Amino acid sequence: MERTHFEQAKLWLEGAKYIAGYESQDRSKYNVAVAKLVHSVIKANDALTYKFLNTIARKHDDARRLFEDLVKRNFIKSEDSSYKEIIQDAINNKAKAEYRISFFSKEDFESFKRKVERFVNMAKGYII
Repeated sequence: MERTHFEQAKLWLEGAKYIAGYESQDRSKYNVAVAKLVHSVIKANDALTYKFLNTIARKHDDARRLFEDLVKRNFIKSEDSSYKEIIQDAINNKAKAEYRISFFSKEDFESFKRKVERFVNMAKGYII
């Protein structure tokens, strides 16, 4: 099951890249792309928590706490503990992107995308 969550994380990430590259001048495409990045982080985290704790976050806000549990239980190396900040960024960006509380620029998208790619790659090291 953790592989299914991880595969979905990769698909969300690829979907975000596709949307961001879509030939449209509408600024809201970056909001949609950022929302997809949020889901990529959540699904990658679900892959980790399912593998080691046999559970996933029921609410997005639980994702960071579950990741911190993985670190405390030494399933995730302490040097990877800072990845919890990417989860928090995802949670913070979720409502902003989905409810258009703010608009994301191409630069905002690119910056967050790099963080998400790092998170997914970190998760890959534990899942595969």
